[in-house]
Amino acid sequence: SSGINAEWPLRPGMTVVRQYTPPHSSVPLQIFLHYNYYYFILFFLVELLAITWKGVVLPFTGTTLAAEVSLLMLYAVCEAIRLYLGNKGNLTEKPFPIIVFLLLTLPMAMAYVFTMLFQTYVLHLDAIMSYIGLGFCGLEFILGIVALFQVSRA
Repeated sequence: SSGINAEWPLRPGMTVVRQYTPPHSSVPLQIFLHYNYYYFILFFLVELLAITWKGVVLPFTGTTLAAEVSLLMLYAVCEAIRLYLGNKGNLTEKPFPIIVFLLLTLPMAMAYVFTMLFQTYVLHLDAIMSYIGLGFCGLEFILGIVALFQVSRA
């Protein structure tokens, strides 16, 4: 039932009729997911270097530095899962991965806000990188909702 309306095996004189179904995946969402994948790699590496620099130059109390490094690792896992599910849901046109992608966008947005405002030491670079990441999250959330409606209507 792959869109072929014919008896199998085909007999002489029979024709195969294929029904065209237009794709319902979102090209803008796919573009943002693609660029966000590379952006998050950059964000992760820059934040890792910034935390390393902060750990060497600035005073931290107790286990604060270890907690911030652990949170960065947790961000990386969450963002990898989020981007994978967004990509999978959009390309396969399945609503469940898109819904989980949308739900994981909230913790990632909170992670960017934490990095931007609530770290022990916030560099201008941290804030700028977090604003960009938050922008990706916001736009992907909006495009994800649109994609979910398109896929659900199909």
